Amino acid sequence: MKFKHFAGLALAVFFCGFFATVQAQSHPFSWKTTSDPWYMSETYTFKFAGDEFTAKGTSSSGHGPVCTNGCLETTRPDACTENLIKTKLTDIELPNYTFPAGYSGVEYVTFEVQTNGQVNGYQVVKQSILCKPCIQTAVNLVAELGEWHPAIDEGIFVKSTVVVPVHFKTGANRGNH
Repeated sequence: MKFKHFAGLALAVFFCGFFATVQAQSHPFSWKTTSDPWYMSETYTFKFAGDEFTAKGTSSSGHGPVCTNGCLETTRPDACTENLIKTKLTDIELPNYTFPAGYSGVEYVTFEVQTNGQVNGYQVVKQSILCKPCIQTAVNLVAELGEWHPAIDEGIFVKSTVVVPVHFKTGANRGNH
């Protein structure tokens, strides 16, 4: 009788741990419904809070939000961040998954980087053809990029909005890279 009780308890602990792990890997997000092409950039881009449509590279004395300490310590943190994102978030594969017909192969994840480097509010730009596993995978990958450092404009930390495209290797583009 004690063995059955122990086995039942062990099984319950296993499942609680398993579901807690799965839950921890799924980062929350909301939808961003927009037709603004700025949110569908093919590369990493940002704008400072309050700017209408100031794209990356327009600050004369600063830089955009920077991913990782390594990029922060370079002479070109924006270029380093863009290269890191291209390297980690291009040609993402979802093995044994058939993509929906007409799917673009790109998910656009946007978020804000606060003046203290804290990331807030992952959003995914809603598109006409959805790929649910792609969407959650994209958010998880962006969330796992690492620590972000705030944008700097004229020597001052500023809040910014970031767009990170995540490119999937769909059947249409497999083997073409």
